[in-house]
Amino acid sequence: MAQANAEIRAAQQRHEIDTARRWRLGRPMRVIDDLINDLEILNLRRVYRVPLSYERRLSEVRKVLEDAGVTPSELDGVRTRIRIVRLMDQLYALQESLLGTDV
Repeated sequence: MAQANAEIRAAQQRHEIDTARRWRLGRPMRVIDDLINDLEILNLRRVYRVPLSYERRLSEVRKVLEDAGVTPSELDGVRTRIRIVRLMDQLYALQESLLGTDV
């Protein structure tokens, strides 16, 4: 009986950790996904560089990612006036980095 209770507590703890991780990563992942979607649209319209008008949005993305624990050096490539494909690659790399971190 004691072993069963210990296994139940361990399973509950794993569930709580997984839930906390999903909650912590939810917003940063949504923000990145939304930005990638918009960049895809720009790319299809044959816009090759990230417009200056995206600076405010990228600033907000950097803030969300900093709050999620992304280091400033990893955020260096999140900027305007670079090729859209390059920024998208950077964002995909950030998502991989976020998924690879533990709570």
